This record gives sequence, structure tokens and C-alpha cells, in this order.
Amino acid sequence: MHSAMEHPETKFFHYVLPAMASQLLTGFFIIVDGFFIGQSIGDIGLASINLLWPIAAVITAIGLGIGTGGSVVMATALGAHDIPRAMRVRGTTLVCLALASAVLTVGLSLGYPYALHALGASGELWQPSVDYLRLVCLFCTAQVFNSGLNPLLRAAGNNMAAMCVMIQGLVLNIFLDWFLIMYHPYGMAGAAAATLIAQAASAVTALGCMRFSGTLRLRMNQLTLDVPIAAKLLKVGISPFGLSMSLNILIMLNNWQCIRYGGASAVATYAILSYVLGSVQPLLSGIGEGMQPLVSYCCGAHDTAARKKILKKGLCLMLATCAVLCLAIVLLRHQLPFVFGASGETAKGSVPSLLCAAAALPFWGMVRLFSSYFYAGGRQRESTLLIFADPLAASPLFLYLLPIWFGVNGIWAAFPAAQILLFFVLCILIARDAFLQTGYSPSVRMRVLMRKIRQWPRSK
Repeated sequence: MHSAMEHPETKFFHYVLPAMASQLLTGFFIIVDGFFIGQSIGDIGLASINLLWPIAAVITAIGLGIGTGGSVVMATALGAHDIPRAMRVRGTTLVCLALASAVLTVGLSLGYPYALHALGASGELWQPSVDYLRLVCLFCTAQVFNSGLNPLLRAAGNNMAAMCVMIQGLVLNIFLDWFLIMYHPYGMAGAAAATLIAQAASAVTALGCMRFSGTLRLRMNQLTLDVPIAAKLLKVGISPFGLSMSLNILIMLNNWQCIRYGGASAVATYAILSYVLGSVQPLLSGIGEGMQPLVSYCCGAHDTAARKKILKKGLCLMLATCAVLCLAIVLLRHQLPFVFGASGETAKGSVPSLLCAAAALPFWGMVRLFSSYFYAGGRQRESTLLIFADPLAASPLFLYLLPIWFGVNGIWAAFPAAQILLFFVLCILIARDAFLQTGYSPSVRMRVLMRKIRQWPRSK
């Protein structure tokens, strides 16, 4: 990446399209697991994996946060043509991933039963959840490295390698899901084993790409813990960690409300919605993830014009992608639930939830795009606000209020309501940036703003 980057905006599709493909393949992992679990175990399997998913996803979010934080700092160093620092950043990131894996393995292996109780797993949902999560906690190193290494590959310019790693993992996961769920009926434990083996293979391949390919090859002497660099990448990583975790917190909150207002049937319906969103949202988030190395590189090179061009291209691609996905969800709303083996009753109940999801996607995509843009450019405050306002404020508010008035349908309507509110906050941040860039002093800007407010009724 550090070479031939005089005009990084021209590399937009070279970075973004492989990132979108990689994220889409991540969504296919969800589809594959949902398909085989739904066909073999049915609604109980779908509801169980949806209940425990926030715990498993914490592991992925930690790996992604560390890896993406490292990739931002690494790409910024490459933009400043500081190759030795970039290599130290990557080595420190790998050490941080190893330390996080060790802590998670011990902590989750001891505490997952208590976490399952807190998530509401009980009765017929308890044993399938335990069968799946027990393996995930014991071998979480595969998940941590699988999610953390992909951003580092992209930061070094190995975009096609990152995509090929994901393809390898997906193909292996499909085969192992069939072999361990359908051919040998190991149930939820088989689904967990298939995912973990595929992720471990992908992580090993990614490390091989770093070690033997590209111009920024990994060396053993680079694997040291530079404490200042670790602190910086962890600070940056809070935002991508929050992006991933927000989805998991929302799954947990929605599950609680589904259990309260609709029981197991509503949980199964939400499982279908989660699978559909989990299939299309990675494609949208891939736009921001693909832009991230380019934006960070531009920041290191102090190339503001190129950064703005990259953002403009990202906005256009985001809107076009959202239009296609929304149309597909609306047209296929009656067929999509059956892809995951849902019963007729669950499929019928899924239609309103899918329509609400389609309405929310454009707002969700825009907020996520700017969240990635902000943290890639070192603006952690704005990024953190957009990311954590959703799971900690907007969604809990609407998930509490709307079901009181509309029952189960209020749970589905909470998603678009929260995203519209966050989009409004984003518009305020953008307007503030435009106002601050006028070049006036703060006092003059305030007087201009007050004059416009006073003149507004007369201008109407």
C-alpha cells in the first residue's frame, strides 16, 4: 500500500470492493449456519443460536476492534512513509490479539453458564445453547485471530488475499456444516465445531499471507509489545469494537422484548430477522471498512482533498447498494424465512419485521459509513457518539416504548425509529463541520448563526 499511492482516491474500488466481498462472505457464514441448523434442528435451533449469539459475537468484536485499531494506526504510519513504525504496529497488534485470546478463553470458559442464564436461555433452549457455546468459549482463539487479521491484511494492501481467506473459510464451513450437522447429526456442537475449524484455517492462512507474500512481510522479531502503540490502537479500536458490539447488544435487547411480548415464537421470528440483517449489513459495513485504510493513509499524508473524494464515492456507493438491498428484501419477504427452515407460522410473522428492516437500512448504512470515516480519520469522539448512542440510548428507548403501544410489531418498528434518530444526529454533526469550516472566529460564527435564526421567519 505504501507504494504507488500518490492518488489514493483512485484506489477506492480496489480497496472497497474486496472489503465488501469479504464482509458479504461473513454474512454467508451466518446464512450457512442458519440454513443447516434450521433444516436439521428447526425453530428450537434457530432460537437457541440467536439467544447465545451475543456471547459468541463479543469474541469477534474484541478481535475486530484490536485488528481494526491496529490497521488504522498502521495505515496512518504508511501514509507518513514510516515503514518501521508500521511494522511495529502490526507486531504489537498480533501480540494484543494473543493476549486477548488467552484472557477470553479462561474467562468465558468459566462464566458462560451464568451469561446464558442472563440472556434468558432456559427450558428447551438451554441444552442446545450449552452444546454450541461450550466449544466456542474453549476455542475462541480461532475467532479472535480470524476477525483481527483481516483488517491488517487490508492495511498492508493485501486486499485480494483478505478476500481469498474469507472464501476459503466459507467453503470449508459449508462442507463441515453439512458433514457435522446433516451427515453426522452432531447438532449444535457440530455447528460450533464447523465454524471454529473454518475460522482457525482462515487465521492460519492469513498469517501465512503476512509471512510469505507482499512487500511488508512479517518477521518474528516484529512480534513485540510496544506499550504506547498498544494504547493508541486500543483507543482507536474502541469505535470498531463498538460497531460490532452494538449489533450484539441490540440482539440481546430484542430477544428480551421478544420473550416478554411474544415468547418462543417471537424469538424465532427475530432469529429470521437477525439472519437476514446479518447477511446484508456486512455488505454495507464493508464500504466503510474498505475506505478505512485509504482514509487513514490520507490522514498520515495530510491529503484532505483525496479524503473528501473517497468519502463522496463511499456515499454514492452506499446509497446505490441500499436501494438494491431494500428492494430485494421487500420483493422476497415471503420467501426469505423458508431459506432458514422456518415454520409457516414463523415465516408469516417475519413479514412485518422484514419490511421494517428494509425501511431502516439506508439510515443504518449512512450512520455506519460516517462512523468508520470518523474513526479512520482520528475523530474518535464523533465516531464513539454515533456508535454507542444506538445500543445505549436510541434503541433501548424505542424498544421500551413502542412494544407498549404496538405489541410485537413495536419491536420491529424500533429499528427504523432508532436509525432515523441517529441519522438526525449525524446531520447535526455534518452541519457543525460545515459551519466550523467557514473560517470565521467562534464569536463571529455565533453572531452569523443568530442573525440567520432571527431572519428566518421573515424570509419565509
